[in-house]
Amino acid sequence: MNRRRIFQIVAIAGAFAAYLTIIIGGDVRSSEAGLACGASWPLCSGGLIPDLSNPNVAIEFAHRVIAFVTSLVILTTLILALLWYRTDRRVLLLAIASMVLLVSQVILGMVTVQSDLNGAVVTAHLALGTATFATALVLAVVSLMPSPPKPAIEGAPG
Repeated sequence: MNRRRIFQIVAIAGAFAAYLTIIIGGDVRSSEAGLACGASWPLCSGGLIPDLSNPNVAIEFAHRVIAFVTSLVILTTLILALLWYRTDRRVLLLAIASMVLLVSQVILGMVTVQSDLNGAVVTAHLALGTATFATALVLAVVSLMPSPPKPAIEGAPG
């Protein structure tokens, strides 16, 4: 499998994971499970793996797990962009933007829990999550497009 195909798969996985994070986040909000893990962010109920017998804990923990997976995939996308696509500004800038938005999103997720689910913070959390997904999706689409033509060298035969 060539580098381009690997990058496309990872970029698509990043967009999918970001979307799934939003979907599970919506479930967290609608089930009022946002504080089910307590204030021990990033831990859940004081541990890495909580007792999942409480459905709200299971929902909130699932959101945190998929957010962690999203972080790993978007970080991998950025690393691959830096290694393989340094000269393609579209890919590189979108990968950097996705990572910056994701880091901001993770920090805001922590603030969301620490603010006791303040409405404005929750809304900003969703907005940043949507922006992260949008940027990752555009990156995935751009990765599927043909590479831009290389500029012609002046004076080279035609």
